[in-house]
Amino acid sequence: ARGGEPAARALLERSARYLAVAARTLANVMDLELLVLTGPSLAIAGATYLPVVQEELDRSFFSRATHSVAVRLSTSAATAPAIGAATMVLQTELVPLRQGLRLPDNLSDAE
Repeated sequence: ARGGEPAARALLERSARYLAVAARTLANVMDLELLVLTGPSLAIAGATYLPVVQEELDRSFFSRATHSVAVRLSTSAATAPAIGAATMVLQTELVPLRQGLRLPDNLSDAE
C-alpha cells in the first residue's frame, strides 16, 4: 500500500472500515471517551486506520451530541504484545504471593 499499489491500498482501507465499525460498536456499548489503537500492524498502518476510525465515530457515535470519542495511536503500538505477555506472566507469578496478606483494601474486614 505504501508503494502505491491500488489493490493493496483498497484492501487496507476496507480493513480500516471494518475496524471502524467494531470501534463504533464498542464505543456505543461502553460509552468511551478515548479509544487507543495498538499492535504491530497499527504501528505500521496506523496513519491509514486512525482517520477512518475517527470519522466513523464522529459520524455514528450515539452520544456525540454530549461528548466525542478521541482516537489515538498507542506510543508503544509496536511492542504492545510483548508488554501484554509480560504483564500476564507477572500477574500469574506475583499475584498468588499476595494472597493472605493484609492489604489496604481488606484491613477493614479484620475489625
